[in-house]
Amino acid sequence: MKSDKRPQGEPAVPNGDALFGSLFSQTAVGVAVLSQEGGFVRANEALCRMLGYDEQELLQKTVRDVTHADDLESTQEIRLEFLAGPGARVHERRYLRKDGSALWVQVAGALVRDGSGSPQCFVALVYDITELKLAQDALKASESRFRRMVELSSDWYWVQDENFRFVELSGVEKRGIDPEAFIGKARWELQSPGSLPEKAWQQHREKLERHEPFSDFVYTALDNAGEMRYLSVTGEPIFDAHGKFKGYHGVGKDVTEKALGLKDLEDSEERYRMLFDIHPRPCVSSP
Repeated sequence: MKSDKRPQGEPAVPNGDALFGSLFSQTAVGVAVLSQEGGFVRANEALCRMLGYDEQELLQKTVRDVTHADDLESTQEIRLEFLAGPGARVHERRYLRKDGSALWVQVAGALVRDGSGSPQCFVALVYDITELKLAQDALKASESRFRRMVELSSDWYWVQDENFRFVELSGVEKRGIDPEAFIGKARWELQSPGSLPEKAWQQHREKLERHEPFSDFVYTALDNAGEMRYLSVTGEPIFDAHGKFKGYHGVGKDVTEKALGLKDLEDSEERYRMLFDIHPRPCVSSP
């Protein structure tokens, strides 16, 4: 006979209904139980507060009633996906509050089946992500304005992913460089042989690994004609709304003429030093 006694010190676990009821009422996340047709059967206080309805008002509505018009078509598609197979689904959409204002939500839902495997109801967790979406939209608008400014200048704009590989370049073609040659590669994979000492690359990579901003880092790459170009880049790290590192973005400019001018000056100074070593006493010619 199986004993119902628990080992001493082991906490009591509530039954499923009690556990669900506790989570349903106390969580800060919106929770809804929906019929197969999408009608609200139960809704917790967090969801009611999110949408601006009291529970009785919300129980008179369906998911379609609170879904933004532009997202109605995908609502039916998601419902069919639930019915087609097991597993949870996560999607983003816009809901409408009672006052008509829109909010962005992330919905994690699952189909609940009875003992025979027949569909019984849907359970959905609803997260308000409006502030995150607004921040993302503001960032996109800011980046769009920045790209436009770069396009009007002699510089270019670049973006790298979290592995420091280029995913976007805008304006670099003005300098005779094919942007596709950069995509999917890290900066150190594009350098010309012997362009920079290994120590300089190591210091640059260490700074990237620390997710620090950098400025005026100069390296070389080949243009479409196979000529070596000196490129100066400045960048700063990108973090999402949760503080997770997502990569780098920044600007670059072609400093080939300046770099070659400095190199010519260095060569000239070196030749002068060699001449002075050969002729330590100044020579003055008379007319």
